[in-house]
Amino acid sequence: MASAGFEFGGSSAEVERDIRAMWHHLGSPEGAFEAAADAVGLLPQRPEVPVSEMPRRAALERAFGINPVEVELAAAMAARELLQYLASCGAPR
Repeated sequence: MASAGFEFGGSSAEVERDIRAMWHHLGSPEGAFEAAADAVGLLPQRPEVPVSEMPRRAALERAFGINPVEVELAAAMAARELLQYLASCGAPR
């Protein structure tokens, strides 16, 4: 959820608000943020393609409305950072 929030252009504050809302909805489970941060690091990545195929891949991504892999990776990194921060905070702000 955190990674998708960033991938779709949400701000850090918006993604945090949505994550906290879901956390509360699920009963505020202990260790959820730590587990989620760890899980982000295990998300599957798209397979690499040869440099010669990158233009074709980019064209297909645009045609299907898929974000470039760089956007996905940046979103995953931002999500993991936010989740680690939330895990370190303990109680909600």
